[in-house]
Amino acid sequence: MKSNFITFLFLLLIAAPSCLGAAVTDSMLTVVIPSAAVVNTIPSAMNNSSINPQTGIHTGLGAVFNVKTNGDDNTYDFVLSSSINTDAGEQNGYFLKNGEMYLILANKEHLPDQASLADIYSAAPKSNKNMIAYPVLKNSEFQTAYRIYNGTLCCTFSSEGKQNFNVIQNFGNTPLSGTYSLEDDCAGIYEAVITLNIYRKP
Repeated sequence: MKSNFITFLFLLLIAAPSCLGAAVTDSMLTVVIPSAAVVNTIPSAMNNSSINPQTGIHTGLGAVFNVKTNGDDNTYDFVLSSSINTDAGEQNGYFLKNGEMYLILANKEHLPDQASLADIYSAAPKSNKNMIAYPVLKNSEFQTAYRIYNGTLCCTFSSEGKQNFNVIQNFGNTPLSGTYSLEDDCAGIYEAVITLNIYRKP
C-alpha cells in the first residue's frame, strides 16, 4: 500500500509540469500612435518693419513658424495662406504676376477698396491706394510651390522628412512697380496675416 502511494506521488510530480505548460498562453498588447502635427508662430523682428516713405523699400519682413510632427509629406500637406482686410471684407493677400508670387500689405486704418485690389492684380498697376505688394521669396531649405489649394492661391512646401523644423517665408524689400506711391498710400500701419495650415491627406 505504501509502495503504491509513493508511486502515485512520483507520477503526479512528473506529470505536473506538462499540465501547467499546456495551460500557458500569451496576451499581446499593442498601441497605435496616430500621426499628429503641431505648429507655433515664432515671434521675430521680421514680423515688423518700417518703410522708406520715398521709395517704399522696407527693412526686412518675414513670417517664422515651428513645426513638430511624427508624420511626413505622405501624411500631410503643409500650406501657407494669407489674408488682408479691405472695405469689402477679408481677401487673399497672395497673387501671381508673370509666374512670381506677391504679398499685398493693406492699410489697417484706411481700408483699400475693390478698385485698388483690381488694379494691383492688373498687368500694369498704377492706382491702388492704401495697398503695397512685395515679392514672396523662395525658401532655399524647402521645396516650395505656388498653387490653388482648397480654391485659394497658396504657397505649399514639403517637410523634406524633417520632424522638428522652422519654416520662414521672407519677402523682397522692393515693392512691385506701381504699387507704392507717397501721394496715394496714406501713412499708417500696413498689414497682412500669414497662416501655416497643416492638412491631413485623405
